[in-house]
Amino acid sequence: MFKLQLRKLLTVLHTPALPPVFLDSKAASQVLTRWRRANSFLEELKQGNMERECVEERCNKEEAREIFEDKEKTEEFWAKYYDGDACESQPCVHDGHCKDTSSGYTCFCQPGYQGLNCEIDVPQLCETGNGGCHHFCKVDQGNIQCSCADGYFLGSDYKSCTSNRKSPNLPDLFFGCTSDYNTTNLNMTNVTEHGGINKSDGVPKFYILEETIHTEMAHRTRIVNGVNCPLGECPWQALLLNEDHTGFCGGTILNEYIILTAAHCMNQSRFIYVKLGEFDTLWDSDDEVIHNVEAIVTHSKYKPETYHNDIALIKLATPIKFTKFILPACIPEQDFAEKVLMRQDNGMVSGFGRLGEGRQPSRYLQRIMVPFVDRKTCMESTQLRISARMFCAGYDEVPQDACQGDSGGPHVTGYSGTYFITGIVSWGEGCARKGKYGIYTQVSKFIPWIRDGISKLVPNTDGSRFKRHYGAIKRLFL
Repeated sequence: MFKLQLRKLLTVLHTPALPPVFLDSKAASQVLTRWRRANSFLEELKQGNMERECVEERCNKEEAREIFEDKEKTEEFWAKYYDGDACESQPCVHDGHCKDTSSGYTCFCQPGYQGLNCEIDVPQLCETGNGGCHHFCKVDQGNIQCSCADGYFLGSDYKSCTSNRKSPNLPDLFFGCTSDYNTTNLNMTNVTEHGGINKSDGVPKFYILEETIHTEMAHRTRIVNGVNCPLGECPWQALLLNEDHTGFCGGTILNEYIILTAAHCMNQSRFIYVKLGEFDTLWDSDDEVIHNVEAIVTHSKYKPETYHNDIALIKLATPIKFTKFILPACIPEQDFAEKVLMRQDNGMVSGFGRLGEGRQPSRYLQRIMVPFVDRKTCMESTQLRISARMFCAGYDEVPQDACQGDSGGPHVTGYSGTYFITGIVSWGEGCARKGKYGIYTQVSKFIPWIRDGISKLVPNTDGSRFKRHYGAIKRLFL
């Protein structure tokens, strides 16, 4: 027994020592530490590494910026890294391109589509076909809203515009552009007044004879090779008469009291009368009527040397009684005029001006259709300045144009059965010359001025009427 126990003891003493089960604290820390690859102590001196910074570890935005060294790329990465890819569900329709952002996503739409998800078909909006609106179109929160010119009301389809006044001469055309203005008679705030003129007065400082205007601009008070405009087919036409009752300029009826014309026409006669319903200047008709003028408002920045701001308003002494031969043209909104009307093929010009350079004025009211001319071609056709408030219309080769005596007359454009005033006959180099065009005051640039002038000239619509005017014409500037 004793020998057996001694043998076991010797066996234990000769067995090699086994390693401990638990490591000491220093060794344990080495095991739990995640060792970085490369860079080691030079880490901060080298460009960041995507795998090292943001894949193996959770990185912050500053570390991501160090990796990309580009703000846009950093934002694009961080948007997906931080809260996932918002474009994963493909929210952009109609082949729109989705870009993930930190606040969601942004869709970049293909041409013809718009909206948060490119869901809106642009052809249904105002840019194409005027949104289906007969007159004015605007978009409100992605929806089309149509509205109508003065004197028209919106139809039950919310697109058409209807007037109670239908022209018997042009059954497809409607007119109804009269307006009500609740203003005080001749409350001329911000208007400079100049003394009236009568036969005993001398010629005032602002009276400029056409012949004294800049020589290069003379003889441009502008129809050549037009056709007769039968009675009632140009019902907005006004003819301005001097003290001898001779026509010298044209105008456009805007409402019961107001005639639109050119500023340079206001300096061509001491007294001005307005004849409406005229067709044949050698034959008087019961359809014609002559109005006395109470006041004239000329644009305060009109430049006779360049015809810049060549626009004026005439206030009649008594209201117009509209008939089938005497009706107003409509005043457009600026966007509608520039994006719809002036993109039509043609506008219509009318007047009693000369039938050609050096020829006699027309006996009959004439009209012509003239195409709009793009601005580049317009400016290249002349060495004279074409301001941003003018436009060209007419033909390069075809000998049709406005001419002397047509100045101040209407340039109107039809759309959906309504004629809108788009221009005022202003000037041109000769009449119907090859390579030259007629220059018109662009009405769309003056609509606020026109509205302001009307509101200051037209009396209250309470049924009261002015007494017939026999005094001197008030000449005002606005």
